[in-house]
Amino acid sequence: MDVKYFIKALTHLGICFFTVQVFSQIFQGFMPLWIYKTVSVIFHFIFTILMFKITKKLCFNKRIKPENKAVLITGCDSGFGHLLAKQLDSKGFRVYATCLQPTGHGATELKLKSSENLKVLEMDVTKDESVSKAVKFIKEDLGSHELWAVVNNAGVFKGTSAELSKLQNYKDCIEVNLIGMVRVTKAFLPFLRKSKGRVVNIASFAGRMAMPYMTPYSVSKFAVVGFNECLRREMDVWGIRVISIEPELFRTPMTDLESIPRDLDKEFVDLDASIIEDYGTTYLENLKKNIRVFARFSSLRIFNVIKDLESAITLESPDAVYKTSRNYIFKIGIYILHNFPVCVQDMWIKLMLFFIIHPKSRRKC
Repeated sequence: MDVKYFIKALTHLGICFFTVQVFSQIFQGFMPLWIYKTVSVIFHFIFTILMFKITKKLCFNKRIKPENKAVLITGCDSGFGHLLAKQLDSKGFRVYATCLQPTGHGATELKLKSSENLKVLEMDVTKDESVSKAVKFIKEDLGSHELWAVVNNAGVFKGTSAELSKLQNYKDCIEVNLIGMVRVTKAFLPFLRKSKGRVVNIASFAGRMAMPYMTPYSVSKFAVVGFNECLRREMDVWGIRVISIEPELFRTPMTDLESIPRDLDKEFVDLDASIIEDYGTTYLENLKKNIRVFARFSSLRIFNVIKDLESAITLESPDAVYKTSRNYIFKIGIYILHNFPVCVQDMWIKLMLFFIIHPKSRRKC
C-alpha cells in the first residue's frame, strides 16, 4: 500500500469514528446499555464500509494514462475478452488480443473495427509453444511501450455434477482455467516486473461458493482463487498488483441457451448403464431442462464486468477483488450468503434445486 493511500484511508477511518461517536451519544439515552453496545458495534461497521465506498470513489479514483502502455488479453474470440479489447482500444491502450481462432468471427471483427493499436494474436493457453510465440512477438513489437497488464480471461465451462461429468471435463477445465492462466502469467511476469504493472485474473462466484451441477468448472475456479491469493502476496515485493475478478452469472457463449442441451446430450450418451439405471432417464431430462432454466437466469448486463475489468487495469489504487454483480441487491445477497454458516448455504442450495426431482433409486427409498 502506498503512503497516500494509507493516509487517506486513515483519515477516512478517523472521520467515520468521530461521526459515529456523535450519533452514539445522541442515541445512548434511548435504549438499555447492552442493546446500545450491540447496535453501536454493528452501526460502526456498516457505516464505515458504506462511507469507504464513497471515499474510494472520491479520493481513490485517479486512473493511469494509456500512453505507452500495452495490455495483453487472452480469450478474445468472444465474451468478456472481446468486449474488453474493444474498450481498452477505444481508450488509447495498445492491446494484444489473443484468440484461439485468429481467423474466426470474433478475431476478424476485432481486426476490422479496431484501431491499429489493437493487434490480434493466435494463442492456445494450453500449449507452451503457442504462449512462447506470443511472448516473442510482443517483446519485439512493444517498442517504446511497456506491458502494463496481463488479463487472463480464457476459460471453458464443461461438465455437470461430480458423478455425471467425465474425467476429461475436469482435465479440460483445470488445463484451460487454471494451468493455462499459470502458464501465461509466468511467461509475462518478467515484463510486469519492469513496468510494475498488474495481473488481472478472471475467476468466478463459483470459485468462492461451490455450486452443484457445475462441479468441474467450480473446482477449477476455486483453484484460480487460490492462485490469485498466493500470487498477490508474492508479487507485492515487486510492486505488481494481482487482481481477481469474480463475476456472478452473466450471459456469454459459456451460458448459450442453444448449446447447453446439445452439450449435455453428449455428456449423457456415454454414461455407464448402471448410472443411467440408478438416476433414471426422467431425472437426466429434468436436469437438462433445469440447467437451461438456470442459464436463462444469467444477466445481460455484461458491461458491469467490463467496467470492473477496466477499473482493475486503470485505477491507481484498484481493489484486490471485484465481485461483479448485476445490481446492488444481488451484490449484497451474495455477500450475506457467502458469510453464512455452511448449513445455511446448503439450505439455500436445496431451495434452489427444489424443482430437480430425485434420482430414480433415491425415489424408491
